[in-house]
Amino acid sequence: MLSSYASVYNAVEGNTTFYHVPEASKVAAWAAALEGRDFLISFKLPRSVTHERHPDVDEFRRFLDRVKPLQPHIGPFLLQFPDWVGMAQLRRLKNVFDDIASDYDAVIEVRNPDFFTEPELLEPFLQYYGFGRVMLDSRALYQGDTQHPDVLAAVHEKPDVPVLATVYNQQAFVRLILHPDGVSNECWINEWAQRTAAWIGDGLKPSVMIHCPNNQYCPEFSEQFHQALTNIMGDLCPALPPWPVPQQGQLL
Repeated sequence: MLSSYASVYNAVEGNTTFYHVPEASKVAAWAAALEGRDFLISFKLPRSVTHERHPDVDEFRRFLDRVKPLQPHIGPFLLQFPDWVGMAQLRRLKNVFDDIASDYDAVIEVRNPDFFTEPELLEPFLQYYGFGRVMLDSRALYQGDTQHPDVLAAVHEKPDVPVLATVYNQQAFVRLILHPDGVSNECWINEWAQRTAAWIGDGLKPSVMIHCPNNQYCPEFSEQFHQALTNIMGDLCPALPPWPVPQQGQLL
């Protein structure tokens, strides 16, 4: 499935690493599936590092060592933190951030309200490490039908936070969470297509990750985003090959 996915798209989030460090055999299978392809995986750091009050630095180092064979395909690591993590907690992870910054790119997703009311709190941290800040947009989810069964099952995992569209350190990384019924998604898709086209025009290489509580809709929504981008950029936006896999399922 990963090989089929990579024949259409050029990036994906690696979500399973959030739950456990992958087996070496699994990493080897991913590497084989991506051989010869221009494709990047943005792995999530293990939750034992980002979501625990006593981060497991040993597991973090096992994670780095395990994914190293995929280095040609490693995009920015996704450092996702829960809402109780503020600057004091981030500072405790200095060794982790130092190790990442020495060899990799990274983007950080924060959910603490202070980082949205006072975004400048995070800016010196981002500047020091050269990290980007994730632009999370869940408006489609919360402004659509919140009684939709897929939405009811997912809202506790998808934060309703303000949208900040500032690019830090040339890393534009969008996580766009769309509504499964698709009715109200168009305006948000068009808004991010406009921003993405502008970033490309400025010489950036943005990453736009399309999410939905039900992954079966993600290929369709990704095609809609690509079409919106094509409407703006014309022939500068290459056509997508046909999607060969019926459902996205669990890629990574």
